[in-house]
Amino acid sequence: MNNLIKWQRPQRRLMPKNLASWLTGTGSLTRRLQQHNQYGFSVELLGNSWIKPLVDECLQLKLSLNELSYQREVRLLDGDEANVYARTIIPRTTYLAMQHRFNNLGNKSLGEVLFTDPTVQRGPIEIACLKPGQWLYEMAILDEPYRPDELWGRRSHFYLQGKVMLVNEIFLPKLEWR
Repeated sequence: MNNLIKWQRPQRRLMPKNLASWLTGTGSLTRRLQQHNQYGFSVELLGNSWIKPLVDECLQLKLSLNELSYQREVRLLDGDEANVYARTIIPRTTYLAMQHRFNNLGNKSLGEVLFTDPTVQRGPIEIACLKPGQWLYEMAILDEPYRPDELWGRRSHFYLQGKVMLVNEIFLPKLEWR
């Protein structure tokens, strides 16, 4: 699988017009989906485990390539259909410093934790066009009924009391962009 994804600062001329506000919005994606969804918002926990992050994630988080991080994977749903696949990488030091925040999330949105804590800071957003064969693309569409030619995603760092995590959000074709 080709894991090389070209993440870059958002440039409106490079992204689909109907996705631009979703890719560049700095507010809570959870809140926006709650307002957008027709059949109700929910979070499906796909799993959380200790993994070796992708190479570009290690570089972003300044981690050793062999260092394990805590990974949380979810799908953000509108009724029974997924709008977003989200994957969060939490370095060991961040997890250990605030594991109480992560251990009890279950099917709750991480966004609710991040956007209700006034001390949380968000880093710049990066966007990417994901193609079949790239690991994040394949994970995002694993439970989807068909394989689009491309998916668009964004990622950014979040800082909780100075501790970093990386949040990837991949927008799925079921989301009707408005």
